[in-house]
Amino acid sequence: MGASACSLGLRMVRLGWAIGFMALLLAAPAGAAERVLTIVAPTKAAPQQRIDVTVRASTDAGAKEQVGFLHVEFSLDDGKTWTGLCYEQNAGATAVRPLGLTTGAAGTKVLIRARAAYRGGAAGDVDFSGAAIKWGDSWEKWATPPARTVTTEVVAR
Repeated sequence: MGASACSLGLRMVRLGWAIGFMALLLAAPAGAAERVLTIVAPTKAAPQQRIDVTVRASTDAGAKEQVGFLHVEFSLDDGKTWTGLCYEQNAGATAVRPLGLTTGAAGTKVLIRARAAYRGGAAGDVDFSGAAIKWGDSWEKWATPPARTVTTEVVAR
């Protein structure tokens, strides 16, 4: 085989690699949807102090997907009882809710939980991880996902 045949073979190999690489790029998904559910609250607070809590739920999935349900609750008695802070439906692609509540006695904890269901898009009813909502299971039991929880300790100052 002459030099030109070898050169032609090398060019064909490079062309094959380039075509294969382009096929991989075209076959790869354009990017997974990002669904967010966060709770921002202080880690410690004084007794009987008002604390600010911010809950954010959002989706960039497009295709008319939105925050279909956003539920936020808090407990001052270690989860024995829960009080609603926010119950929203069809909140759009982004829901940011600043909320306030008052802590209990020193030595207790404020438990805050939020859950979101993303609805109306191509994926159906999903949680922030993109998994299908199990309405009679994880949704009812505040499982993670679809829920997030944070704790604020109430300490004497």
